[in-house]
Amino acid sequence: MIFRTLYGVDLGTDTIKLRDRSGKKFLECRNMIAVRNDGRVLAVGDDAYEMFEKNPEDVEVSSPMSGGVIASATNMELVLTDTLRKFTSFTKKSSGLCLAVPSNLTPVEQRAFFNVLSTGRVPGRVRVVEKGIADGASIGLAVLSSAGHMLVNIGASTTEISVISSGKVILSSSLKIGGQTLDSDIATMIRRKFNISIGMKTAEHLKNNLAFMINGPRLEQPVFGIHTLSGLPKSDRIPSLAVSVAIIDTIDRITQEIRSVFDRIPPQLMLDIEEEGIFLTGGVSMILNLPIYMQKELGLPIYHIQDPKNSTIRGILEIINNKELSELMHAPQL
Repeated sequence: MIFRTLYGVDLGTDTIKLRDRSGKKFLECRNMIAVRNDGRVLAVGDDAYEMFEKNPEDVEVSSPMSGGVIASATNMELVLTDTLRKFTSFTKKSSGLCLAVPSNLTPVEQRAFFNVLSTGRVPGRVRVVEKGIADGASIGLAVLSSAGHMLVNIGASTTEISVISSGKVILSSSLKIGGQTLDSDIATMIRRKFNISIGMKTAEHLKNNLAFMINGPRLEQPVFGIHTLSGLPKSDRIPSLAVSVAIIDTIDRITQEIRSVFDRIPPQLMLDIEEEGIFLTGGVSMILNLPIYMQKELGLPIYHIQDPKNSTIRGILEIINNKELSELMHAPQL
C-alpha cells in the first residue's frame, strides 16, 4: 500500500498531533471545539481552548472525545478537518492518513471512528493501527517478534495497557482515568482543604509543576480562585506535597490495573515481560518519580521512555516508513 503522501495522526482527548512521513512537519493543537447553543461553531483547536472556562452560558467548549473514544462524531469531524486544513493541503488521489486507535473498542465506538474517518470531508484514504503497537514501535521494540512486550500509556482521559506479541495486541485494558482525573483530584483537594474553587486549567498547571511520587522538591505555587463560602476572589499558596498526596489514590488505581493485566498474561509471554520490564509512556508518565513508585508497588522493572508525550505519533511514523511494519496498518472496520 503506497501513498505519495502519508500523514500520521494521534487523535487524543486533549490534543491532536500530526506529522508528515519525514517527521519534519509537525502540528500539535488542542482537541476542542466551541459551539453556541444555536449550533454555530465559534472556534476550533487552540482558539477554542483559549475560551475554555471563560465561555458564556450559551457557548459550550468541550472535546469531541471522552475516555479515549469519540463522543461526538459531528464535532470530531469538524475539529479533524479544520486541523488537517491548517497542517497541509491534501489531494484525495495521492494522500492518506494513518491513525492510532485504542485496541478494545466496542462496536458502537468502532462505528463512531468509522463514521468520522469515512466521511467525504476527511481527504484521502485512511488506515489505522492499534495504539499499543504504535507505542511499541516508537521505542524500537521488536513488535513483529513472538516475544511479549508490555506498555502503559497514561493519557489525558484514558490509561491504555497493552501486551503485544507477533504484531498484535494479545491483551489490553482501557481504564477511563488519566491526567484529567488527576486534575479533578487536585481541584477537589484545594476546594476542601483551602476553600478555593479553581478551574481545570489551574489544576493541570499545578499537576505539571508540583506533582511528584515518593520524594520530590518541596515547592509552592500561588493560585487564584473563588472562595467557596463567601463567593469572593481568594488566593493562597499550594504546596507540592498537598498536590502529590491528592493524586495518590488515582495513581494506585492505575497501578492496580497494571497488576491485574500482568497477572492475566499467558505464561509463555510473562517471562519475557518480567525480564524486559514494562514501558511507561503518555504525558502523565512525566510526573516526577512515577516509574520508581510503580516499580516499588509492582515488584517489576518499570522504564520511562524518552519524550513520552509524542511516543504514539513517533510510532506511527516508524510504521509508515518501515516496509515490514507497514503491514500492521489496515482499513478501519465497521
